[in-house]
Amino acid sequence: MKSAVALHLLLVLQVSVAAMSRNSNKRLHRGTPVNPKLDPDSHKLFFGKDYPDDKDASKHARPKFGHPYPALQDTSDYDKDYVKDENHDDGEWKAQMTYDLLRTKIAKTKEEYRKTQENEKDIRSQVDVAQKNEANAAHATRDAEARAAKAKEAVEKAQEAQRRLQTG
Repeated sequence: MKSAVALHLLLVLQVSVAAMSRNSNKRLHRGTPVNPKLDPDSHKLFFGKDYPDDKDASKHARPKFGHPYPALQDTSDYDKDYVKDENHDDGEWKAQMTYDLLRTKIAKTKEEYRKTQENEKDIRSQVDVAQKNEANAAHATRDAEARAAKAKEAVEKAQEAQRRLQTG
C-alpha cells in the first residue's frame, strides 16, 4: 500500500514539474525584440544567412586573407624569446630519484618482513597445536594400552577362575 502511495506521489510531482518547465520555456520562445537594437543586425562575412539552419556553405563569402591562419612567424627569430633549460641541477634530480627508489624498496622490504613474521607466527601456532595433539594422542594411546592390559589380566584371571571351578 505504501509503495502505491509513493508511486502516485511521484507521478503527481513529475507531472507538476513538467507543467512548470513548459510554462517557464514559453517566455524564451516569444518573439520579443532585443533592446537596445543590435548594430549591425548580422555579420555578412561569416553569417551570410541564418547560420544555425544554413547547411550549404558554398554561398558564403570567403575571408579576404591568403596566408595560413593563424599567422605564423616568417623569420627564423622564433627562438629569441625561448628560455634556455640546460638541466644544471648539480645531480639533485638523480639524488632525489635514488632516494625515492631506496625509500620504496625499504618500505616493500619492511612489508614483506612483517608478512613473513605473521606467516611464521601462524606456522608456529599450528606446529604447537599439532605437537599438543600428538602428545594428547600418545597419552591416550598409553592409557588405552594400560586399560587393555588390565582388561587382559582380568580376562586371564576370569579364565583361570573358570578353570579352577571346572576342575575343582
